[in-house]
Amino acid sequence: MYVEKLQEPVRVFVDFSGTKVRPIAFIRASGRRYDIEKVNLVYRRRVGDRYHWCFACSGESNTYILFYDPESLIWTLREIQMDG
Repeated sequence: MYVEKLQEPVRVFVDFSGTKVRPIAFIRASGRRYDIEKVNLVYRRRVGDRYHWCFACSGESNTYILFYDPESLIWTLREIQMDG
């Protein structure tokens, strides 16, 4: 397994269903779109005096870790885990 740590701002397509937020796809700076097939885990992480939402998602046989800052409305790609 190959793991790449990042701190890359991304554009995210999101489904707001009731009170839940679910990422559907994201676009990196290169313009490539990555579709999310499944959200595996959602958790909050404390960053200073506020919280970021973390989404562990999978698609195209890879796993992506996306962070969402609800105060600044910024999404960040933090990690990609690739098989093989």
